[in-house]
Amino acid sequence: MRSKLGVVLLWILIFLLGGIAGAVSHYLYCDHLKATSPASPARKSSDEIINEMALFLRLDASQKESLKTIFDESRMRYRELNQQYQPQYKAIRNETNERIKGMLREDQKSRFEEWIKRNAPTSRKSATTPAPAK
Repeated sequence: MRSKLGVVLLWILIFLLGGIAGAVSHYLYCDHLKATSPASPARKSSDEIINEMALFLRLDASQKESLKTIFDESRMRYRELNQQYQPQYKAIRNETNERIKGMLREDQKSRFEEWIKRNAPTSRKSATTPAPAK
C-alpha cells in the first residue's frame, strides 16, 4: 500500500514540476518575443533617418542638406495639417465621451471622468514644438 501511495505522489510531483517548467518557459518565450518584436520599434528621429538614408544611398553633403530641407518642409506641412484638423478630432472625442456618459448610471459617471483623465491622449512633442529656424 505504501509503495502505491509513493508512486502516486511521485507522479503528482512530476506533473506539477512539468507544469511549472512549462509556465516558466512560456513566460520567457513571450518576454523574448516582446523584446525582439518589430511591431513596436522605437521611433527614429528625423536626423537618424536622414543619416541612415545618407549612408544607404551614399549621399554627398549637398544631397544630405537637401534631404534635411525636404524633411523639415514636410514636417511643417504635417504640423499645419494637424493644427487644421485637431479641433475636429477633439469635437468627435468630446461627442463620443458625452454619448458614453449618456448611457452610464450616475455612479459610473465619476469613474468614467477619472478614466478619461488617466487615458486622455497626450499631445505629442512634435505637434507642440516650434518649427526649426532656417
